[in-house]
Amino acid sequence: MTTSDDGRGGSVPPRPPAGKPQQWYVLRPWVFDVTLAGVLLRAAPRPPRMISVEAWARAYGLARDPGSGRHAISLIGPGPDFSPEYAMTTNPDEPVILAVLAGPDGEPPGPLLIDGCHRLYKAAVTGRAEIPAFVLTAAETLLIRSDAVLGPPRPARARHASPPQQPPGTAPHPHHPDGGDPRC
Repeated sequence: MTTSDDGRGGSVPPRPPAGKPQQWYVLRPWVFDVTLAGVLLRAAPRPPRMISVEAWARAYGLARDPGSGRHAISLIGPGPDFSPEYAMTTNPDEPVILAVLAGPDGEPPGPLLIDGCHRLYKAAVTGRAEIPAFVLTAAETLLIRSDAVLGPPRPARARHASPPQQPPGTAPHPHHPDGGDPRC
């Protein structure tokens, strides 16, 4: 664990390599900006928390619940780009990132894995009991979450500025590039 320069302690997530594309986690109806989550975590360092590999691997569809049928599926999972081969090259000591979804009507918030599926898989396959996780606050999660259909709020366009990168599935509508009614 490293200590931040401001003396508050905690670990700081590594910076993404230069030129690395924007990273997103999609869970309909939302899109989470994982790159921005890393920026927020670097701006407000905190120590990682240890999470149960077995529980998270089952919840994420990477391991089956004992006694479940062979056709059982998880409602959330790693997605089509998941590669077990790549997962075995990752470092499970690098913290994963959990977003915190605030519950309606005062219900307790619920965590959601938005970064680190490959590391979680490797930890499960290699028999680790726990892995470290950075946990965003509910307020930070709202900052990185966009509606998957409507997309992120659009700032006013500056003249000669390049358009902001959009999350997958939220590109401007071909008939309404500046907003408007997307229901045509």
